[in-house]
Amino acid sequence: MNIRCLVIDRDPIFSEKLGNFIKTFRDDFQVQTVTNVNQAIAAISSTDFSLVLCEPFITNFKTELVSSIIDKKPPVSLLLTGQDNSLHLNGLQSLSCFKGFIPRPVRSADIAGKVVLALDDFFYQGNVLGVSCIPFIQIIEQEASDCILQVIKAKEEIKGLLFFKNGMLLDAICDSTTAQEAVKRVLSWEKVDIELYNICPLKKNRINVNMATLILKAIKNQEPSERPSAVTGMEMSSKSTNKPVGGLAGLFLKKARKK
Repeated sequence: MNIRCLVIDRDPIFSEKLGNFIKTFRDDFQVQTVTNVNQAIAAISSTDFSLVLCEPFITNFKTELVSSIIDKKPPVSLLLTGQDNSLHLNGLQSLSCFKGFIPRPVRSADIAGKVVLALDDFFYQGNVLGVSCIPFIQIIEQEASDCILQVIKAKEEIKGLLFFKNGMLLDAICDSTTAQEAVKRVLSWEKVDIELYNICPLKKNRINVNMATLILKAIKNQEPSERPSAVTGMEMSSKSTNKPVGGLAGLFLKKARKK
């Protein structure tokens, strides 16, 4: 099944670069770019898109275009990208189609993370609750997996994204921190919820530090009773799924992601 995305932006150079980057995610990604609302509405009416990325650039954005997205079947996910989200998000957060905002200037990891999470029907594999993320990172390294982990510090509603390619951690985002600083922050959390997505669109390594070194530093900063065990993590997951654990995917409880 092809994953069709529509990019709406007044700047054809930006939209072309964004579209070309999204096409590199996987062979089944298809991207169409348009420069105005009329073109966008016509495209949405004639094509089944999974995702719309839009610069909210004119006053009728919230009426005509959003209406065409809301009314579309099957449902379409919406991401906004612009300079200042405060100017555009009023009233949009409550819409089921709205999946987030990508600030400009854009970072490749931010685009990749937001797009993958918005397309969770294609990539979401499951979750595990109340664990340390360190054992899962070790398993990802051992299995040379391509994936994104969304790590959630539930009590504070803070989220971080870790991007793995062939088991190597390439990049990370956590609020305003990125790369190594974001990794250190995420690894410092003692108990987290983890969501697994079976794709990593990134190719460039922005961490450039041995993962074992970062893990050892994180473990040393934890109390002995809080230090993670891979065996403990697997036992918890096996009990929660009521089925044998088999590799990375076997550790995650597959269920519908909370919208």
